[in-house]
Amino acid sequence: MQITAVTLDRIGGPVQVETLELADPLDGEVLVKMGASGICHSDQHVVTGQHAAGLPCVLGHEGAGEVVAVGPQVTAVKPGDRVALNWVPSCKVCFFCERDQHHLCPVITQRIFTGYMADGTSRISRSGQPILHYSGISTWADHMVVPEECCQILDPEVPYEVAAVVGCAVATGVGAALHCGDISPGDSVVVVGAGGVGLSAVMGAALAEAGQIIAVDREPSKKHLSIDLGATHFVEADTDALGKVIELTAGRGADVVIEAIGSSALQEQWLEAVRPGGTMVLVGVPSISDSTKFVSANLIRSGKTIKGSYYAATDPGQAIEDLCSAFLEGRLPVDRLISKQVRIEDVQDAIDAMLTGSEGRSVIIYD
Repeated sequence: MQITAVTLDRIGGPVQVETLELADPLDGEVLVKMGASGICHSDQHVVTGQHAAGLPCVLGHEGAGEVVAVGPQVTAVKPGDRVALNWVPSCKVCFFCERDQHHLCPVITQRIFTGYMADGTSRISRSGQPILHYSGISTWADHMVVPEECCQILDPEVPYEVAAVVGCAVATGVGAALHCGDISPGDSVVVVGAGGVGLSAVMGAALAEAGQIIAVDREPSKKHLSIDLGATHFVEADTDALGKVIELTAGRGADVVIEAIGSSALQEQWLEAVRPGGTMVLVGVPSISDSTKFVSANLIRSGKTIKGSYYAATDPGQAIEDLCSAFLEGRLPVDRLISKQVRIEDVQDAIDAMLTGSEGRSVIIYD
């Protein structure tokens, strides 16, 4: 069948919207008609070369839609099911999965990240030449064939646009707050960066009943959205930001600081905002060519902890289910995070808006 998709042929771009061929699903594969796709910085990092990916590919790793066909041996979903797509499915039986570290499972994700399906081929092509599946799911397309393991069945009441952003940004931000920050009721929390992941960390801190949630961002326009999603304070990221946060936290710093931008310089700077004995969570991912430097003697004497938080920081499939339930229960206002909707033809407008830092989360909406 023919599909409309967003492709990247080379580092530096541009991305382009074009018509491609999509083959039928084979063993263990599912054809999904996309309902919504999220616009994430990680996709832009592929464009710039900050994150490596096989090219050419169809971009996108946040998505939700309806199963319209299944290949042989598919048992988990059926046509008509509404699904969110999970780009880090786990095998459930390896060393990491047995220790409830499903987000670190290498068994399935190593294969998915090659850009090929389980048989070593792609279902996407252009003029007979293969196009790779980014993160195994390539959600920036109106239809896509994905591995069965990547499909998480949705409650029919969850809108596709909500499920799409839950599948990455929300799971990542909330996971950093709940599973790595270990936030307790009454804690003081600082979130550096009020993008999709940072704002999701704000929601996660609110879900954990933190007493003080300080959002920090360079865009003053993010104040209203940060407060709406649960922040108690907003600090503009100027040269006085660190001092203002120290003052707001009784001069000692916050219990938990979450760096959600992915800047080594900011990681170094905002460690100073962590109180002695507190925790810094690094969830924004810098370039692999960057390094972050800490004075280990100061770290030891202060008793501070630095943690890395990857994706949901727990079982991603279960996280998607739990977060969608929290949305339906009114405890996680994901719909307020979505500030811009575009058609697939206007994907570059959404990317540009993301790069300005003015949006919460942008999504592609399909018919």
